[in-house]
This record gives sequence, C-alpha cells and structure tokens, in this order.
Amino acid sequence: MDDSAFTAEPFDLRYQYLAGNVPTGGPCSSCATGCTVDGASCANNEGCAWWGCWQYDQDPPGRFVADFLAEAAQGGAVPMISYYIWYSVAGDVEGQPEIAALTDGARVSAYLADFRFLCEVMAEDPSIPSILHLEPDLWGYGQQLTDDPETLPVALSAAGEPACAGLPDTFGGLARCLIAIAETVAPHVLIGFHASAWGAGADALSSDDPQLDVVGHAQQTASFMQALGADQGALIVVEMSDRDAGFNDRWWDATDVTLPHFARAIEWVEALGNGLDLAPLWWQVPYGHMGLPNVCDQYEDNRVDYVFDHPERFAAGGALGVAFGAGAGCMTTPATDGGHFVSRAAEYYQNERPLLCGD
Repeated sequence: MDDSAFTAEPFDLRYQYLAGNVPTGGPCSSCATGCTVDGASCANNEGCAWWGCWQYDQDPPGRFVADFLAEAAQGGAVPMISYYIWYSVAGDVEGQPEIAALTDGARVSAYLADFRFLCEVMAEDPSIPSILHLEPDLWGYGQQLTDDPETLPVALSAAGEPACAGLPDTFGGLARCLIAIAETVAPHVLIGFHASAWGAGADALSSDDPQLDVVGHAQQTASFMQALGADQGALIVVEMSDRDAGFNDRWWDATDVTLPHFARAIEWVEALGNGLDLAPLWWQVPYGHMGLPNVCDQYEDNRVDYVFDHPERFAAGGALGVAFGAGAGCMTTPATDGGHFVSRAAEYYQNERPLLCGD
C-alpha cells in the first residue's frame, strides 16, 4: 500500500518485496559510480535492478531498506522484508532450472554476499523489531523434486561465507546458511521461511479434490521445511494468492461449501504451523472486492471481505496475522479499490479483535 493508506489505520505490519538481480562484483559502495547490474548502471539516470540502489544515487546503498524499516516502525508497524532474489540470480528461471542453478558457485557467492549486505542494513538499528521473509517459491520448487533437501546439491562451500563454514553443500545447507548469516549479522531480526502449499504435489489451497488428505499434505510440507531448518525461525509464511481472483479466475468459496474454500485453506495452514510449532503469517493476500469492473487495477476478489468477516477463524487456526499486498502489476490496491480496504480495516480496529497465538 502507499503511505496514505498505511497511515489511515494503525496497521500492525508493513512489508516490502525485494526482487531483481545483484551487482557485478558484489554489493556496491556507491550507486552513482561503478555499480552495474546486468550491464546497466545504477546511477539514477539509468535506473537499477538492484534493491540496494532503489533510491537517490548520492545516498549510500541500502538506504531504501533502512528508510523503509524506520518509517514503518515510526508508523507503529513491524516492518517485514520479503527477500525474492535467487530467481533473478539464477537467470530468471523457475522450477527445476532454478534449483539446478544452485550448483553454480559464482552465482551462490554473489547471492550470499547480497544477503549478508541486506542483513547488515537491517542490523543498523537493532531497536527496530523486523521480520525477514526468505525466498517465496524457492523451497517449494525444491520439495517438488525431493522430500529430502540433503539430496539437492548446492555450491555452498564455494561461496566462502564464514558464517556457513562446515554446513553441507546441499539445499538444506543453504537454508541453514541463510539463518546463520542472519543470526550472526542481525540477531534481532526474526526469520520466517516461506512454505508453498504446492510443494508436496497438488496445491492444497486451490485443489477441488474432496479426497485430498489436507492434514497429511501439510505434515509432509512441515517435515520438508523442518529438514531445511525452517523450524529454527520465528514464524512461517504462507501465500494466499498472488493475483486477484477476478484476474485469474481462481476463486475460493466464501460459504465454505464448494471446494476450493477458505475453511480447508485454514485447516492446511493450521496443520503446517502445528507441525513446525510456529505461528503462520498469511501473506500477499489480494486487495480486490466484489463489484469492481475487472479491469487493470480494479479486479474482483472475496478474500478481503472473508478475512475481515471471519478474523476469529484465522486466529483459531494459529495465524499470527494476515498481510495484504498485490503480487503483480494491474492488481487492485488500496489506492484503486474505492476505499474499501481501509474502510474494512477501520471497522476491524474499532471492534473487539480475536486473540492471536493463544496470547
């Protein structure tokens, strides 16, 4: 959401998505000179694909993130960074090719250097409680290939990251390496791995198969995430949808009668959280609402209203919270929805709210 929507109500959390490639030769000391990504300069007159220079080029790299953390905290919210960088470092590929690219030591080295730099920026003000959300989709692609992350090779030792010395050259080693870097550099930051509902086969949240073993599917995912070391984090992050339903026609039944529906999605997420002994955070929930014209920036969806109509159901399912956000361009936002989201949020904050995490 933009700043005007964020300041309209006392939101508890605000997240920022970091995506794009990393600079040639590692994190830059200046955005204005000598910093290139994919052959393009990071000077402001050129634009830059690296998150470290999404800012005025005369400021030191990383101020975009540092300023976001400070502004979110000043607004009374916990800031969260969703770190989605390996996709671009791997060559803008997904699935098996994205996992295969982890055997390229130069790519892994560049990636871990960037991750360490992010942690250094997040560590600058330890008085700001913050969350670092690790790599949406990546872990799910690994699970699609095997239930044992130790069988997937990763050129981890080639990166020479000191915090990760002694960890195996495997997918599990990579996951634990990210935890080790964060704990070493920014110990106050809370780590949340991303768990994909489609990693164990069928997409448990969108499947209309009445025979799907929802709890068993979630437990299989929890076991894989545990093998990665995700249970060493502070929370687990799950995605509801990255597009408005009016855009991709992937609807959930708000009456919880016809599959797919919200009740089964909540059941899966609750079983996942229980399996990891972590509170789940629902993330990237679309902003659309019914009655919009289904054009760019204004697509229908029923998820906002379901969440605000039934917050107690998410709380009973162990949820830490629900983080709304558009997952692509042309999706609905609080700036284009006619004030619907902020209005529902105002109603929520004015009324008694369910207790979270058994607190």
